[in-house]
Amino acid sequence: MSQNPGRKFVEWFKNRFGLTTTVLRPVPDYTLNPLYWLGALAVITFGIQGVTGLLMLIYYVPTIDQAYSSTLFIINDVPLGNLIETVHLYGAYAMILLTFLHLFRGYFSSVQKKPREMMWVIGMAMGLIVLAFGLTGYLLPWTVVSKSATDVSIGMLSFLPVQIGPILTFLIAGSGSGAEELTRFFDLHIIVLPAGLLSLLALKMYMFEAHGASEPPLGVKKESKLIPWFPTIYLYFAMIGALFAAILFVVSAMFPVHLPAQYSAQAAANYVAQPEWYFLWMYQILKIQSFEGSGIYYALGAVTLVAILFTLLPFLDRGSQRNPKLRPLYSTLGFIMIAEVLTLTIWGYLTPGQVIPDGLAVIVNGGVAVAVGAISLLVFTRKFKVRVKLPLRILALPLKNKSITVLFMIPLILGSVCFANLMSSLTTAPVNIGIAAIDFILLFISFVAMARVMRSLTVAAQKK
Repeated sequence: MSQNPGRKFVEWFKNRFGLTTTVLRPVPDYTLNPLYWLGALAVITFGIQGVTGLLMLIYYVPTIDQAYSSTLFIINDVPLGNLIETVHLYGAYAMILLTFLHLFRGYFSSVQKKPREMMWVIGMAMGLIVLAFGLTGYLLPWTVVSKSATDVSIGMLSFLPVQIGPILTFLIAGSGSGAEELTRFFDLHIIVLPAGLLSLLALKMYMFEAHGASEPPLGVKKESKLIPWFPTIYLYFAMIGALFAAILFVVSAMFPVHLPAQYSAQAAANYVAQPEWYFLWMYQILKIQSFEGSGIYYALGAVTLVAILFTLLPFLDRGSQRNPKLRPLYSTLGFIMIAEVLTLTIWGYLTPGQVIPDGLAVIVNGGVAVAVGAISLLVFTRKFKVRVKLPLRILALPLKNKSITVLFMIPLILGSVCFANLMSSLTTAPVNIGIAAIDFILLFISFVAMARVMRSLTVAAQKK
């Protein structure tokens, strides 16, 4: 059977370069699903960013004296300059959003299972670079919004361990002057980060060609057919990419960017600094009262630990089950993580510059986690008929013992309030010893009461 011209070219390329892994081999028909192409759409966006960035680079001058004026010149005087600038900004947002969607789609589909463990690790590194693109590119117009937001992000690095923080700060921002900071960010944005992302992309594509597309987590109901890249998959990919690009350009034309005021020390003093939306959830955590001052070390340590655990997920989750309906623990944790990020992002947008009291943080974040966990548990046990194993089976006990649960909520609320007051009194000078002692005593009593209620729940569970 004769090969189509596209396949012949691929085979010629493969033979001439001595590649042992099939290049653009036929793919199963179940991949004709937009969710399988989120990563590819992110790559298309990267290409759009490269083209629009090069067009702006013709006029942009990376100095603190001309960065803002040259950006304003692109928007107001260059033909289609406002559209190019807007597409580049919205393309950055779309690339970050697609990266997050691609990440969680892979998480719930368990694509990190053997033999794709290293593809997951490489993907996490690529996601970090995408966030770095957003951070470095945001500063380049040198507006009061972008400079203030960048200073907040760089300030987070100073709270990292002394072996890491100062080194990263020097590599990213230099000695601290605005001119050197802008130059470093410019070099990182147009040279270092693109080179790193392209290298990792090439490595991941080679690994993808070796392992192929992962099967759907629910399994393949019928024997899948292999579809050649040329012309079928190519046309499918081209149509999805064209539709995405069209939406990006239409939105950019309808909602053009408006450049904020130029950065100056006076303008910055009257502006409440906030990072961009993709870092806002983390910044909201750092605004919690207990994490002010030296407490920020614990917050950054916790966020870093979660990121490390997420990166090492393939080596922690060693089971063979991929169906999210049969993975209540990992699915519930994923739902909670998404809900917390969305809550913190919206909350941070609505409370710029405000310190969040500990008690309110416990109620909001804890309430979101408990609510999402309870809903997830009900869905798994009632709709999917999953027999929830430990530790999630313990979460079902309050639903079966409502009277005991109500008694448990009383010391829980009292203990939460006392804990928040205790932390607040200990971190506020001068320390009120009397109030702190009362809070500690009530907290201890609440803890004992909760322990007794948990014992009652355990006895009830054994009887059932």
